[in-house]
Amino acid sequence: MLRNTLRRRLLGSMLVGLGALLLWLAPELWAGSLAILMVAIVLEIIGIRLEHQDG
Repeated sequence: MLRNTLRRRLLGSMLVGLGALLLWLAPELWAGSLAILMVAIVLEIIGIRLEHQDG
């Protein structure tokens, strides 16, 4: 995927940060909250995987 370690870690950090921001800003309504929470969780998983991937 991304072979450059610095770019991969920057992208991973940005995705984790964006996921955390979405988790924090999720609305109180169930329908909207569930969709935003799922997107946030997926972004955080992708970001963490990118940060820990062996290059």
